[in-house]
Amino acid sequence: MSTLPSHTSPRFRFRLAAAYDWGDIAAVTQQAYGQYELAIMEDCRASFQRGMQSVLAAKDNPDMEWWVAESDHGISGAVLFCHPGATLPALDDSTVTLTQPEARLLSVSPQARGQGLGHRLMQICIQRARDIGASALVVRTMPEMASANKLCQQMGFQKRTEAGARSGAMARLNDYTFAILPEEAPLPSPPPV
Repeated sequence: MSTLPSHTSPRFRFRLAAAYDWGDIAAVTQQAYGQYELAIMEDCRASFQRGMQSVLAAKDNPDMEWWVAESDHGISGAVLFCHPGATLPALDDSTVTLTQPEARLLSVSPQARGQGLGHRLMQICIQRARDIGASALVVRTMPEMASANKLCQQMGFQKRTEAGARSGAMARLNDYTFAILPEEAPLPSPPPV
């Protein structure tokens, strides 16, 4: 049984990561993605691991923001918000420069799953995309990532590219987009009477 507090507990905090968090972010990400190691096809496993390592190492890149969920027990989840213009490694060993913001490497430790942390971290990415004036947020998953695919669908992301639509290692990806609607402007105050 988990000793972690509920996601509604004030003891869970969601914040921008600091330099001292990198080791914990790497550990949570590796724990979260460890379950997929056997399921991911051999042709993209090495590329996936190299890509994850390089993104985790890019802690000083101003085009990327790591957000964390933490409790009194430490970091329980993380997500990487990438700004348009960020250059990242792709699964096919090339690099890609993003044209839209992306949420990447959403990770929740196995002990903290089912408490809404992934949903809240994705909400933060949606808000960050809105903050920078983007019209959409992109998320990429693989078919094996049942929880991530379900979360995207539940949150209103639309599948843009089905796995198999590309060639090589990139064929493994599902692309989802979330349309960012402008926040409603506050209603004007009624005129003084």
